[in-house]
This record gives sequence, structure tokens and C-alpha cells, in this order.
Amino acid sequence: MIAEQSLFDTLPGLTPEPAPVAPSAFVTESRAAQLFLNAAQTHRPGKVRTVRISFHPFRTTLYTYKIGRLGNAHVKFHMAFRRAPELAVAQACAIMLSRGGGRRTNCERDAYDTFVRAMPPTDFELPGARRGRKLALSKPGRVHSLDESFDRVNRRYFKSQLAKPELCWSPVRARRLLGSYHERKDRLIISQLFDSPRIPAQVLDFLMFHELLHKFLGVGRRGDGRRSVHGREFREIERQFENYDQVQQFLKKL
Repeated sequence: MIAEQSLFDTLPGLTPEPAPVAPSAFVTESRAAQLFLNAAQTHRPGKVRTVRISFHPFRTTLYTYKIGRLGNAHVKFHMAFRRAPELAVAQACAIMLSRGGGRRTNCERDAYDTFVRAMPPTDFELPGARRGRKLALSKPGRVHSLDESFDRVNRRYFKSQLAKPELCWSPVRARRLLGSYHERKDRLIISQLFDSPRIPAQVLDFLMFHELLHKFLGVGRRGDGRRSVHGREFREIERQFENYDQVQQFLKKL
């Protein structure tokens, strides 16, 4: 790999932010209930008799639902879905009904994804929203600096053109989930396990590179329409990281 080669030299530009979709009308409880029943006819035929819809100022949740033994469903949507296009609400209903019980059916979700990605952070700071468990810490590391790691990776692999997300350490030394990128909040989290003198800076930089690729590429689609987080393109680019094989061997020994 050429030392100063950038992904911006070999790939198209950053995936543009999706434009907000204008709602067709204010979504009422009764209309959302009808959309849910319509989706149930396709994905859970004969399983849903009645449905009750309510909207809530959730802090992190987009929706929850429960179907009782008698077929009575209760669906809770985030307040933002009141202004969502009907197609986005309909797809949300199909998505939740297509999962569960060891089953999963493919369904269209473009309108739903576009609406969710366009939701501003203020939608999750509404009065009455319950505070969730702290999932990230925006503070300097004791040994390593996430800001310095980002600067190194951004300069070397992204030609310093990638906007910096919110950089956070996880609240615990997680060994299972080493890092994550949250597209909606533009937040990148690295496990505190890597804020240690035994962790080489290059290993931290690889995790930073991996999570920044999610920001750079976005979530793709497989041929069957399912979301592809670590698709072929992602893996091919990931291997461009300098000393990739050595870093992988180090991670396996953690």
C-alpha cells in the first residue's frame, strides 16, 4: 500500500446525508393502527386482532411492540413518527412484524431508513424522556487519545477530509464489543480495554479505522435487501490498513 494513498483517491466521495422526506400528513393513532393491521395481514396473518398505538418521547428507542395471546397488540412509537411519511410508518410496522420467533422476512425499508437517519438529535431530548444507561464517556483517555488516533487515521487514510464524529470511550472494559459507530448520533465508541499501555497505538488506530469506515461507507444492502454492515467492499478496504495481519493476530490474543 502507498503510504500517502487516501481512500478519497480510490473511492467515490462520502455518502451524502439523506435528505429529509416531507411527511404526507400528520400520522394519527388510528391511521398508524390501520397501517400496522395492514402489515400484520402480510407478515403475521391471523395473529393480530386489534392494535393500540401510542407515541412517546423516547430517548433512544424508535418503537416497541407486544402482541398478546389473544391477538391484542400494543405498539409504542417515538414521538417523531407523528410527522413521518406514511410509507415510513408502514415500513416500520412491517419491519417489527417480520422478526421474532426465529423468523425473519425481508421487507422494504428505504423510506424508514431515510426518515430515521434524518431525525435530529433534539428528537431524543424531549421533555419527559427517561434517561437511558450511560453508553459512552466523552473524556480523555488515561494512556491513549482518541482525538490523536482520529487525526492519524484521518490524515493517512482519508486525506484529512472525514469530519470528526463524537469520540467516546465505553464506560467498561468491554471485550466482546470492541468498538461501534452510531450513525444517527455520529458517535464513535471504543472499549476502554484499549486505553492501556499494553495496547500499541497502531492497534487503537485500526479500531478507529474500522469504525470510521462505517461512517465513510454507510450501511449497504445485500442482494436480498438485508442490511450489510461488513460487506465485501468493507472488508476489502479494511485490509488496506497498514500491518493488517499483525494487528489481527494481536487482537486474537486479547
